[in-house]
Amino acid sequence: MEQKRGSRSGRYRARHANRPRALILVAALLLLAVAGLAVFAVQLTGNISRTTAFGLKNIGELATQAGYFTTVQTISKSRDVLGIVVPGTQSNYVYSYDGVIKAGIDFEELDISVDDLRHEITIRFPEFRILSTEIDDDSFTLYNDGANLFTSLKLEDVNRSNTELKKAARETAVRNGILENARTNAELLIRGFLAGMYDLSVYTIRFLP
Repeated sequence: MEQKRGSRSGRYRARHANRPRALILVAALLLLAVAGLAVFAVQLTGNISRTTAFGLKNIGELATQAGYFTTVQTISKSRDVLGIVVPGTQSNYVYSYDGVIKAGIDFEELDISVDDLRHEITIRFPEFRILSTEIDDDSFTLYNDGANLFTSLKLEDVNRSNTELKKAARETAVRNGILENARTNAELLIRGFLAGMYDLSVYTIRFLP
């Protein structure tokens, strides 16, 4: 009976002794995330729909993947009477923006546990997702200014068009594998950091969804 109690007590102490190490690990990884340490490079390019250029470049945040895009957008507007377009009243603008999409995880939801008895480190990832979509205002290029005196574009028309532009860019990024690359880079980043704290020839790392 005493032996069983001693065994349970030993496991309890070992399990709780690991908590400070796990907390230190989380804090250190958070510092890496904030510092924006660039450590890996993977390239993925695509050309889908009206997105004219798309490439992936890793960043050392957790956002762990950034997608750079150039997207062409068209705004068309005309007057109509009873649902019939009035000839000669159409305004048509064609323009493009460059931008960046960041993908990764909510770092506060990352769960790290270390089992020294089993020599096992378990990393539980939250869902990888698009964290931000940013447009570079200085990259604006106007290809066609088909302004019409009878049909002027309003600010709400431009804002609506830019919202559609960002949505199309995010969809292109997801199709090109930005979320999968974000997870791969997160695993590489964490594995590389753990190698400085643990002997990975002894410890096994498990990454869970």
